[in-house]
Amino acid sequence: MTNFIVKFWYGKVTLWKSYWLIGELLNSIVIFLVINMEIRLFENNEIISKLPFIDFSSFNFFTKCFLFFWNLFITVGIWRSAENYKGNFIWILLTLLFLSYRIFTLRLIIH
Repeated sequence: MTNFIVKFWYGKVTLWKSYWLIGELLNSIVIFLVINMEIRLFENNEIISKLPFIDFSSFNFFTKCFLFFWNLFITVGIWRSAENYKGNFIWILLTLLFLSYRIFTLRLIIH
């Protein structure tokens, strides 16, 4: 498992696995777990009333820090995978555009 994390961080995982399996699938599982942790551990029931939209400003400071570093980790891993990708340039461009938007929206977590 540690080897896979290191390979992901350095962009040695293929682009489709990095983007779809980690950036989308695993990220949605982590966000689901974080929301449940926020509700159960920190008793933040305000989140339930705002679903399906997630308002990060009502999250606990610890949760915000975790989400910030988690998003930073997956963004760097996917970005590096896109740089190492040898296929069609359009996939690299689309991936980097999406990741740029993800970096831009990190301000919602910090706010």
